[in-house]
Amino acid sequence: ASYRKPNDPLEAQRQNLDYFAKLIAMDRSYSTEARAQAQRRTVELADLKTVVPRPNFRVALMEIAALADNGHTRVGSDSGANPMELPVRVAAFSDGIYVLHATKTYADLLGGKIVSIDGHPIDEVMARLEQLRGGTPQWRKAYAQVYIGWQDVLVGAGIAPDMGHSTWTVTSPSGTTVTRTLTPYTPSEDEPDMNRIYTNEPLKDLGADWVAYQPERTLPITFSDSDMTFRRVRLPHSCVMLIQFRSNDDVGNNRIMDFEAATKADMQANKPCQLIFDNRFNDGGNLTKTIFFAKDLPDFIAPSGHIYLLTSGMTFSAGITTTALIKHAGGDRVTILGEPVGDRLAFFAEGGRGCLPNYPLCLQYETGKHDYGHSCTDLDTCFWLNWLLPLSVKTLLPDEIITMTFDDWRQGRDPVFERAMALANRNEP
Repeated sequence: ASYRKPNDPLEAQRQNLDYFAKLIAMDRSYSTEARAQAQRRTVELADLKTVVPRPNFRVALMEIAALADNGHTRVGSDSGANPMELPVRVAAFSDGIYVLHATKTYADLLGGKIVSIDGHPIDEVMARLEQLRGGTPQWRKAYAQVYIGWQDVLVGAGIAPDMGHSTWTVTSPSGTTVTRTLTPYTPSEDEPDMNRIYTNEPLKDLGADWVAYQPERTLPITFSDSDMTFRRVRLPHSCVMLIQFRSNDDVGNNRIMDFEAATKADMQANKPCQLIFDNRFNDGGNLTKTIFFAKDLPDFIAPSGHIYLLTSGMTFSAGITTTALIKHAGGDRVTILGEPVGDRLAFFAEGGRGCLPNYPLCLQYETGKHDYGHSCTDLDTCFWLNWLLPLSVKTLLPDEIITMTFDDWRQGRDPVFERAMALANRNEP
């Protein structure tokens, strides 16, 4: 962005919108109709004679980016425009949205099923927030449970009345109704990822003042050790191995390719009879770091062995690439269990990022197409790695759709993992 110093806030806003229009034009994922709508809405904002409040401006740009209906195309921010956040973290279950983490001040909300926010029923709130991110319904829902804790978004979307507070009503695990007024705070740069929300362990990045809801029974292995990004476990009293990815790239000291090399050596030395690959919380990263491991994975188990591949709406981007590679390599030896992944077989990614000149909201625009249902060979459109990685699967929809209620989780159950174990044990030699 290169603009002269604006004379007033209204000129600054128009400069921001002029640059936003240029960024939108670089994104290839918009349909012709959606692009025309995005351009029209951007011009309407630029024609305003008044300055739009910052929360409303943020949400307006998020809505325009969501018109692409592409999960990767999104509005984010740099320091100086990061949203204020509420002192709770929520998780979506098949029967509702529940508070699983909170600061000690709001600990009475833990385990509560959200009924309303600022007088708006929770279903209405989620439906509104799902309009702010493009992509499949499951991906929109995954991000709605993030946006629900952003005060700027609640205000800009017309849910919360002002930036100073938000009033939540929940039904506690005992059945009582609890209403609390939450005060937002300025977050640090090191907020935990959404793929760790189903743990009952402290979210260390948030600090000592945060506490987690404690379920009635010990959580299964798939929801434990949330700080371990990659792990493999030979399940007791069984020849089955569990592998779990919570990212498709290095995270801190967790080095993905070191893990893969050690896992390959372990499996080749003593091949498991069956494999459960839990990819439900792998929201992406660097697809090049799992290509060879994923495509060779069927060779690391017994010849008669099967791979039970677990997915969810948070399986996204390079996490989907890894899922597709395993399915492509294993064919009928791979059974997908859980919920649909967070994107379609064809999507746009691999783009760039630009930030507005006078307010550091940033658009992630996408230019490279991936297509895992067909060979992607158009040099002008397809990301170049598709040429080196011919990949084609009919579908990544689960062979069995399996969901989880809050009571399942509270009772220490993981229905998806349990089903995988039942199938794996039934097929043991």
